[in-house]
Amino acid sequence: MAIATHDGHAEHEHGPGALRYWVVWVLLLVGTILTFALSRVHLPPPFHLLVALAIASGKSMLVVLFFMHLWDHTGATRLIFATSIFFIALLISLVVLDNATRFELTNPGHEGTLQAEPPGPDILTPRGPPAPESRVDAPGAEQEGRDVPKPSPAPGPMR
Repeated sequence: MAIATHDGHAEHEHGPGALRYWVVWVLLLVGTILTFALSRVHLPPPFHLLVALAIASGKSMLVVLFFMHLWDHTGATRLIFATSIFFIALLISLVVLDNATRFELTNPGHEGTLQAEPPGPDILTPRGPPAPESRVDAPGAEQEGRDVPKPSPAPGPMR
């Protein structure tokens, strides 16, 4: 009795060729170099995160598809993978949106200053040196009943 083999089954037994892994490895190296190069480029704040997430997502997809052999699977395995990618994207986007709506001084890496109205002059008025009449050596300072700190006596020889 002869056993017929299916061509796809025979290919699965031998596994994919080494060329596939070399190509994926080179793509991962290019992604790593691209990540480093784009980290040196000044982009507006929301685009830094989007570019970094896009490159990281592409690299992780290569690892999952080829090194974890999802490329060779069909059906439910791919559906589960697609569902997990959807929920990860949803969670990351909700965190980014939450961070974008916060007070700007609470965000890490904020280099600006507060642009709100300054408080009234009676609350946070900068105070300069004390007026001459409030000093201890001013004549009549102690007689007016003010609380003026007195200098401590100079230490002398102990007897």
